[in-house]
Amino acid sequence: MVRGEQLTDAIVYDKLNLLKKDFSGYIERNTIKVDENLPVFFGHMISALEKSFPDISDESYDDFIDSITFKVLDASSNINDFDYIKRVILNALRLKKRKNAEFGVNLVVGLKLLKNGDYGHALDFLKKYGELDAKIGTAVAYCHYVLSLREFKKNEEVPRNQRPGEMELLARETLLSLARIKPPVNQLKQLDMEDPAFLEKIFWQMIFLGIEWFPSEIWFIQVGLENAKITENTELKKRLLDLGSERFYTDMVFLREMYYSKLENRDAAGAAGVVNQLIKQYPQDLEPIYLGLKLSLLLTKKITYQSFRKLATTKGMPGSVIELFDLSFELLNQDKKAAMSKINEFEREFPQYQYYITALRYIAADFFSENETRVKRAKRALIDSIDQYCMGELKNKT
Repeated sequence: MVRGEQLTDAIVYDKLNLLKKDFSGYIERNTIKVDENLPVFFGHMISALEKSFPDISDESYDDFIDSITFKVLDASSNINDFDYIKRVILNALRLKKRKNAEFGVNLVVGLKLLKNGDYGHALDFLKKYGELDAKIGTAVAYCHYVLSLREFKKNEEVPRNQRPGEMELLARETLLSLARIKPPVNQLKQLDMEDPAFLEKIFWQMIFLGIEWFPSEIWFIQVGLENAKITENTELKKRLLDLGSERFYTDMVFLREMYYSKLENRDAAGAAGVVNQLIKQYPQDLEPIYLGLKLSLLLTKKITYQSFRKLATTKGMPGSVIELFDLSFELLNQDKKAAMSKINEFEREFPQYQYYITALRYIAADFFSENETRVKRAKRALIDSIDQYCMGELKNKT
């Protein structure tokens, strides 16, 4: 890259990944050489990074070092040598730029030790970061749990139905703490590794143990659903939805998830059933009515739409939301004259939303294109924009 040349974030991300793959391949082919010359290797890596990306941010710079550090440890046959691990840590830390340099290195070292089955040492590196991400938290709980199983093997004469041992109690305590704190999932860049399967397996094992141990805690199902969506694991998503429908059929967060799952599977009757349940369960809340409006919009049935519109007006739904649904209904019914008239009305009534009105006009133009692909994209853009706009308005209302 020529010095001074500005690249977009997406291009930088792709080029960094290419450089990362180049170094990963080199490490795999030259593991012994890398291990014997750690300072030289890390120096070479930094030289290549700075030459290719002279304007890279400190965050991306440090994240790159973390990912290469994990690869060095992952490829090495010396992972059971703690003096070797300390040397890797020192070489990585001396090159990092941010003040909390040890954070990322500790995470990647802990994850490698976890992958290698060294649960005691993995705990030393991971436990103070367990509240930052659900996958790290469940990994900490897993370390305690596996160590508890080893305790039991040493004392096989102790009946398993007696009070859990100290390590299992720590595993349970860690999971309960996570359910209380509710950390996000997949938020740490250090989790973006080449082979995340081992961490994924650990996450799911502890989530289902949490569901078994603490059946009244909904967080385990919620965070599991979130991860299933991110990783596109439809099988586990369905399993969690089935569990949730038995235990938490009155919870707003869970019912909302059920609603969107029904829509994804084109189960209009199922989605309608969830909306009815929500309206009964939360009669003063506007969100169930909004979800009903959205469903009727997708079905393009006028009677159903007018029924939810009347309910929305009665319950005090913001006027801008109702008018937005009106113009969207006309667009989805391919009534160009009525749709453009509604957009003009929306503009006169709510001039403060001119930025959105401009976008709506572009979307509307594509609705009546002869290009089928453009029409489909316009429909998707309209529905997505309605979600973003309306949910923001409803939050302001509450």
